[in-house]
Amino acid sequence: MSHQLIETDNLILLTTDTLSLGLDRQTGALAHLSRPGSESVIRPSGRGATLDAHLGGQWIGKPTHYLAHSLEETDEGPALTVTLALETLLIVERFHLVGSLVERTLRVDLSEAAQHRADPVQLSGVRLTWPGVTVGSAEMCRFEAPACTVRPRLPLAVAARQRLDQPGVDPEFAPAARSRWYTAISDCPDVTPGLMIVHNPTVGSGQSLLAWYVSWVEAATALVTGDGQRTDLVHELDLAAYLRPGQPVVGGTQYVLLHDGDYASALSAYRACYIRTGIEPPLYGRPPAWVPGAAIYEVHPGQFGGFQGLAQQVPALSKMGITALYLMPVMSFDNRNSRPWDENWLGGGSPYAMKDFERLEPTLGDEADFRHLVATAHAHSLRVLLDLVPQGCALDARYPAEHPDWFCRDEAGQMVHSHGWIDTWSLDWANPAYHDYMLGWSLRLVRDWDLDGYRIDAPHGKEPNWDPSLPYHASATNLGVIGLLERLQTGLKAIKPDGVLLCELFGPIFTHSHDLVYDYYPMVMAYEMIDQRLTPHEFGEWLADYWRVEPPGAARVCFTETHDTRDFHPPAYALRGSAAERALFGALMMAGFVPMIWSGQEKGLEAFYRGMFAARRQSAALREGAYLFNSVGCREAVTERAYHAQDWVFCLPRRHEGEVVWGLVSLWPEKTPFEFSLPVADLELEPDACYHLCDLATGADFDEYGRTAWTGTDLPHIVLTPEPFRPYLFQIRRAKQQATSPAG
Repeated sequence: MSHQLIETDNLILLTTDTLSLGLDRQTGALAHLSRPGSESVIRPSGRGATLDAHLGGQWIGKPTHYLAHSLEETDEGPALTVTLALETLLIVERFHLVGSLVERTLRVDLSEAAQHRADPVQLSGVRLTWPGVTVGSAEMCRFEAPACTVRPRLPLAVAARQRLDQPGVDPEFAPAARSRWYTAISDCPDVTPGLMIVHNPTVGSGQSLLAWYVSWVEAATALVTGDGQRTDLVHELDLAAYLRPGQPVVGGTQYVLLHDGDYASALSAYRACYIRTGIEPPLYGRPPAWVPGAAIYEVHPGQFGGFQGLAQQVPALSKMGITALYLMPVMSFDNRNSRPWDENWLGGGSPYAMKDFERLEPTLGDEADFRHLVATAHAHSLRVLLDLVPQGCALDARYPAEHPDWFCRDEAGQMVHSHGWIDTWSLDWANPAYHDYMLGWSLRLVRDWDLDGYRIDAPHGKEPNWDPSLPYHASATNLGVIGLLERLQTGLKAIKPDGVLLCELFGPIFTHSHDLVYDYYPMVMAYEMIDQRLTPHEFGEWLADYWRVEPPGAARVCFTETHDTRDFHPPAYALRGSAAERALFGALMMAGFVPMIWSGQEKGLEAFYRGMFAARRQSAALREGAYLFNSVGCREAVTERAYHAQDWVFCLPRRHEGEVVWGLVSLWPEKTPFEFSLPVADLELEPDACYHLCDLATGADFDEYGRTAWTGTDLPHIVLTPEPFRPYLFQIRRAKQQATSPAG
């Protein structure tokens, strides 16, 4: 790739055939990014430096000082390295230009003046910013953050008014953030992709600036702020260390892609980078064949009195269509009332506060009872996954005394809590001895108890370990569990090739080592739709983006309740058993997620869930079909009022190898006839053929007041009157007889 380095009094400009990148000559800050000969899509904002560090409990907040730069030529493209001073820090930033992609990395060290100080410098974060981003006219730009709680198709001005200290309080910006601890874009790459996009459809065929972050060691928080017009795209790295002379630390990689083309192609270009970042291909190859058709039941045996009580329920669960049991922790825990756990988190204690990994909770039964439960499940073709909790152990567990080096500590040397769990001590995920113990223990349970795998609890980035005697930097523990989980996946498949790991975390990095991953965001965004703070059209746009940016491989699991929804989303419990919850469950099934239900929510609705699970089991289109989000037009067939009921119908056709399924749920609380416009050509339906709409959940053809068949030419203007909040999974089947209208 040809390139040129131009130096002026104000700018250091590196230009290639596809990009021009410029740094301020005085500060070394980012000042220019463009196509050669075009205007810059960034500009200095005056709101702060493009690189900042967190020292002494606060951000420095001062400009860096340029010291030197150098140019390196690589086979893929040139790399510009700049050396900067920031108070006591010496920071080396490297910008590698690969086509339209900029890879930004950094190394943090002590400045020459600080090399001889007796005490180390405590670094607890780094902030990387792309300042003043617009692509062409700010008024024509929109902001996107796929797979987060951010509303899709937002005007850039909405993002540009956000504040770094209030990332999720604006409901116009991130309507579901209130349901996820007021986080809008959240941590990456463990929780979300951390992808932020500024897109302008009017520049050529469209142009986008995409920014994201990847590290296998420390997570970062993605944030956006601005001046009301232009945005600053920020990633705050959880990079933490005691800096000592000659012991620099290195952060992850912030990526920026300047893409020419429409928005869909920009997302495709981002997804193609997963191979470069190591997230693809998955470690395990492909998930076992049973995974795409799975239906998961989350349960604690204590909810049924123990192992024997749950074993007695297995036949009924199998009949309902459940194919896998996910068991919450069954080991000895902080049991405060000496009874089987009954969802009393405070009075009864948390099963996740385990005292002894080697000992079953005695109130649930003995090992023979547990083996009987597993054998009963297997006899009814149910897999059994056990919760693996690497985060910590109970306060009175034996491990702090036996293995004090396994635990994270604060600056005073005291053990700490993690993720807000005040009833557990935090384990150090970077400790090799802890890895070895957990790996040996978990694989032994698979062999001895015939388990089918694990559900991995809460492996998101955690606090640093400030123990000064560590042979690694403090934040090495942040995502240190990844190495353990990769070893576990390899060992599990060697013992049981169809065994699986199900991860509670859903960021792209965990698809590398897991067969299935949770996702809370589709659930909370769907609830916003029910509350009419997000329209079905917006939810469809959000889902379309979601599937375009998530890496292929691991199946994605969703739900309307889990044991955690009590903590961050109480409406899930309030709506248990309601028409609203059934509508949301159906919408998520239409959207391609592996379904999971939480023990208890099926009571009185066994027939409903049995029908939904059966529909997914028999339909390849529901499991793996192509998505046609927002492709169905909808209007009220009788327009005698000023309401806009048609704005509250969620439709999603799916197509796979000749099978067509049309998912439909009306979220309008009145029985209303709608005229739908199905995309007949896109669905490869024949105009002259005759079709029934067979609801896969019930096996019955839809009856529109006596009419049960329509021709392909009818489908672009078909009138149906769906029951409010009832999810329909219509398989569009060719009929044997000619369609006729009802008499009269």
